[in-house]
Amino acid sequence: MRKIAKYVAVGALVTPLVIGTAGLASAHDHDGPAYEKAQNSANANGGRTSATVSGFTPDGTAYFVTTTKQAGPTGASGNTTGSHS
Repeated sequence: MRKIAKYVAVGALVTPLVIGTAGLASAHDHDGPAYEKAQNSANANGGRTSATVSGFTPDGTAYFVTTTKQAGPTGASGNTTGSHS
């Protein structure tokens, strides 16, 4: 039963990040972000995902977002930092 809960927690963390990163990319210029890096991992003990995105909107506003989320046997946590000019 604990393994099922772990897989559900990892899926709950990874899915919104993947969708959110795609949404962030499509919300800006048609060429996508100027820089984008994502890392995802999961195993029987939990999972971790992180992403960094930066670039410019069509009106010239610079943006930067970095986010990390993880889940394991002892719980889950997340952190997001963003800025724009």
